[in-house]
Amino acid sequence: MRLLLMAIFILSAFLYPTKAQEPCHLALIQPTLVWGDVRANLTAFDERIQRCEDSDLIILPELFASGCDMRKKAPGLSLKAKDEVASRFTEILGKMKSWSARTQALVVGSTIYKEEGKYYNRLLAVFPDGSYQYYDKHNCFKKEVYTPGDKQLILSWKGHRIATYICYDLRFPEWSRNQDRSYDTALYIANWPDSRRDDWNKLLRERAIENQAYIIAVNCAGTDLAGLSYAGDSYLLSPQGNILGRCEPYKDDILFIELPGL
Repeated sequence: MRLLLMAIFILSAFLYPTKAQEPCHLALIQPTLVWGDVRANLTAFDERIQRCEDSDLIILPELFASGCDMRKKAPGLSLKAKDEVASRFTEILGKMKSWSARTQALVVGSTIYKEEGKYYNRLLAVFPDGSYQYYDKHNCFKKEVYTPGDKQLILSWKGHRIATYICYDLRFPEWSRNQDRSYDTALYIANWPDSRRDDWNKLLRERAIENQAYIIAVNCAGTDLAGLSYAGDSYLLSPQGNILGRCEPYKDDILFIELPGL
């Protein structure tokens, strides 16, 4: 019986092979953004991407083309600012496609998308062949500003299963619960201010440990138009919550690091 079971196991391995994980070379881009200036940001990212030619996965922060404007403004001015960024969605997506094609890497970042009068904070995952998948931020800081998405997105790349989340999602452990071990890495992109820096670092470590997954965290640096400072704290965490590599805090920086394979 033991020999029969062993034979079945070996045969099944040939008939139903599992896709091996390859080491995945990451580029975590932690920028100082030019808040509200899409053209300036896209130009700056053109230059940064040139440094990422040997990467397999390039991660940009939340709203990388504009930043998250935290200033209090009249409703009309706020809508005008969002419309300006949303109107350039095709241009931003086109840039991401060109970066992915140039580097042959999966490129991930978020921007504003508008459909039927509703605004979404949309994470785009763009593949070298020009195809893309998206995730709309589910846990929105202000629901009157963005419409929450209702679907999870788990990417498959180089044999890795990567769950995608945006900023405020980090505060909701049930949303990123690793049900049935559906992912081995979780990715959080953000515009997370320095005033809540302790929360960022604590919650990322908790998500790694409770889900037994690697965590890729990418935040911006610098100071926004409201005077809020951003520390960055972009890094790769092990499933045990240990920092494997990090960007320099408060600096425009890129971390090149390997996500281990199996």
